[in-house]
Amino acid sequence: MRRYLTKKFLVAGVMLSTFFFMPENVFAETRTLDIAEAIELALENNRLIEQRTEDREAARWNLSAIRRRSGPKLSWSSSSSRIGGRYYHGLRAQRYQFYDMPPEERDYYGVSNISNYPLYQSENSNSLNLSIPLYTGGQLEGQRKSARYGLNSADLNLEDAKQQVKWQTARAYYRALQYRDEIDVQQEAINLLNEHLRTVQIQFEVGTVAMSDVLATNVQLANSQQNLNTAQGNYENALAELNNIIGLPADTDLILNNEQNFSDAITSEADCLKYALEHRPDGIAAAYAVKQAEASVSATKSGFRPNVSAVIQGTMSGEGAFKADHTRERWAAGVQLNWDIFDNNVTSAQVQQAKATQRKAESVARQQLEQIRLEIREAYTNLKIAEKNIAVTFGAVKQAEEQYLIAKVRYEEGVDTNLTVMDAQEKLTAARTNYTTALCNYNTSRAQLEKAMGVPIGIDAKIYSTSVGEGKKSTEALKESAQVPLEIFDERGKEKRRSEEDIKPVRESAEEFTEPFTEDEQ
Repeated sequence: MRRYLTKKFLVAGVMLSTFFFMPENVFAETRTLDIAEAIELALENNRLIEQRTEDREAARWNLSAIRRRSGPKLSWSSSSSRIGGRYYHGLRAQRYQFYDMPPEERDYYGVSNISNYPLYQSENSNSLNLSIPLYTGGQLEGQRKSARYGLNSADLNLEDAKQQVKWQTARAYYRALQYRDEIDVQQEAINLLNEHLRTVQIQFEVGTVAMSDVLATNVQLANSQQNLNTAQGNYENALAELNNIIGLPADTDLILNNEQNFSDAITSEADCLKYALEHRPDGIAAAYAVKQAEASVSATKSGFRPNVSAVIQGTMSGEGAFKADHTRERWAAGVQLNWDIFDNNVTSAQVQQAKATQRKAESVARQQLEQIRLEIREAYTNLKIAEKNIAVTFGAVKQAEEQYLIAKVRYEEGVDTNLTVMDAQEKLTAARTNYTTALCNYNTSRAQLEKAMGVPIGIDAKIYSTSVGEGKKSTEALKESAQVPLEIFDERGKEKRRSEEDIKPVRESAEEFTEPFTEDEQ
């Protein structure tokens, strides 16, 4: 019985060890994916888009808060105090002594004097204040304008993030395809070498070639096996990078549907640049940042001017929390003016600071235009170079295949050396690798050029900017420029208010790295 239990526990232990030390990829999910599906997943799951979406939310609520500053503001202040000290104790004692005096002595001291002596030991006061700004010297107007431009920039930065993620996804996808093709190239090289090795061994056995030919072929085969291992590792890393971009677990086993292809349908560089200057969302966002800085300068200059508000006030104090037995209720209504006639040049310094920020924004906008021109130039040049390399490497592959066949036949007939065959095989593998690299460079350069041009994904930045220039709000401009249905709108075309259910997935994700947090209801 003991031997049976021992054997049973041993088998269970082996099974558990096999389970825990089993390779992770056994449980990895397998998913078939083409380039369009990969981009769609990235636009749904990528963290950069998630962050830019929250930036847009923050800008929207900032504008809402500034707009509400021009409305009425009702404030309540309350205090509760315990009164003590020699002064109050003495006055209270005199008041109690007054009531113990004979009537003739009371007349001597007088009621009017004694009634001023406090008989209470605690005091509660309440005050209500209602104010409405009538004139702020341009402060609220400037802040509203600055916040609107900030929201416009956030809209465009979100679109720029989507274009950036699309470009990153395409680059990672085509890089994975390149390494997958390199695996095929290296495997084909191994197959050729194995076939050649059999020929060499046969000839060695009959004595027509030396042992050095066998050794050299085995060395070449080992080198090709190392290259195959490297290509397989690069492919696994490329898939992990792609999984990270599109929001899937890093160990997801992807089966890529697409093949690397070539299609020459690109317009001129001048047309690409013209389109980019009109449509690049980050370029237009930089222009809005300049306008935002200009509005901030105007808002800062309000410190030179007075502020006028309509004010209604009411106060009461008493022994109880809401009593008026100490002093009678009091209210006042009127206009209040505040004007810092001299603030030791604090406002002047703040205006100069705002102007410096404006000049910086202008410099950033100019730099962004220069960057757009540079990116168009680089992407277009890389595309044309890759296009030429495809034609060159395709022809090189055909020539290398023919050269290898000739060298192989000559070696089998004994009129050439094994070194010639090894050299031809090596050149064939290099030509095939160069061809796959040229295809990858072409496809990634094409995706890079689309990013540099600002090809729309969510909104057309040019249409959006035109709508804003016509005085339309952010939501209206988004709706007019939308390339796909936007989730921020409800069925009536109004902007949705994000509910707790919308925010919950983001919050749960953040809790993986940070302490739990709470978000105020707007």
